[in-house]
Amino acid sequence: MPDNHRGSRGRKGFALVLALGALVIIGTLVAGTSFLVMQETRLGRNQLVQARAFAAAEFGLNKIQADWDLTPNLMMNNGATFDTTYIVPDQGTARVRYTRLNNETFWLVSEGRVGQGGLGAASTAVKRVNAILRLRIPTVRANGAITTMGDIEVKGSAQVNGANTNPPGWLGCDASAPGKAGIVAPPGVTVEIQKPTSVTGTPQVLRDPLVADSATYIRYGDETWNSLAAQANIIITTGITPGMAEPVVDASGRCDKIPSNWGEPSRAAGSVSACYNYFPIIYSQGNLQVNSGRGQGILLVDGDLQINGSFMWTGLIVVRDDFDKGNGNAMIHGAVMARDASLFDDSSILGNTTYSYSECGISRALRGSAQVVQARERAWGELF
Repeated sequence: MPDNHRGSRGRKGFALVLALGALVIIGTLVAGTSFLVMQETRLGRNQLVQARAFAAAEFGLNKIQADWDLTPNLMMNNGATFDTTYIVPDQGTARVRYTRLNNETFWLVSEGRVGQGGLGAASTAVKRVNAILRLRIPTVRANGAITTMGDIEVKGSAQVNGANTNPPGWLGCDASAPGKAGIVAPPGVTVEIQKPTSVTGTPQVLRDPLVADSATYIRYGDETWNSLAAQANIIITTGITPGMAEPVVDASGRCDKIPSNWGEPSRAAGSVSACYNYFPIIYSQGNLQVNSGRGQGILLVDGDLQINGSFMWTGLIVVRDDFDKGNGNAMIHGAVMARDASLFDDSSILGNTTYSYSECGISRALRGSAQVVQARERAWGELF
């Protein structure tokens, strides 16, 4: 048979060259794929820690609003700042700084910081968000020491004073604030004053048809009766007649916010200074009789209120039904709003019960008990 391979040339080493070339190409593809996978993994991890950092920043912003303890409402000066740090479980930390801008607004900046262990510097992420908060201060139509929707009578030694009166010993109050009427009542209701000198004000009795509207006693601007009752620090159930309300401190010397502590309106010797800025909202679900003690803030009574003894109160009192003055020498600074009222002193009881309008007492009670909410426009923003 003919020899077909006789004229062919030698190809020694050609297979090795092809194999090496294939290995180089495959190695390049593997290396490129590995690099892309590693980059995608790093990008995913970076996005993960960035998302966690953002979540931590949001947590800090929401946490400080949820835990707002009312302390900054009165104690922070305009321009003052305060820092606090929260530990976010399994996430990182949130450092929150809030700055008081004016009497009603605060600027919060929350910085979330998260580090993913074992991934180096690229695994650390920082996000910062901010928000503008405002105090949701109730707006109360109190144009006199006592505002009533129904009949009112003032007897005995009770005194109703519409002139603006600062609570004794309180500092920082505006003494030039204008006075109000002694009693505010709608046209047509009976206002009986046994002694003409018992009620003073500008005027002595103001006839205002708006106070005949029941909304005056349940709507307060951004707040309502129900919203304030839902925020109440102290709730008194129906039929309960509390004992003496006295401010106290805990073991660390801070104001102990227990149900029997209604704040400290006194500035006399022996007063509890730690509770000066504690203005609770107290909600009685039914008739309430107060016999002694002292307190400040907002008192809501879903029924009748009777005050006996030497009770001292500064702030706002809103009564859904009747306000009946019992026996004693109570001292009220602020304003009382009720649908019906009967003020009298038993002639056998010595002392002098006074109800004095106080712009400072009302303002601090409303501001000191106000919650914070985000401003309505452009309240939130991401800084980086």
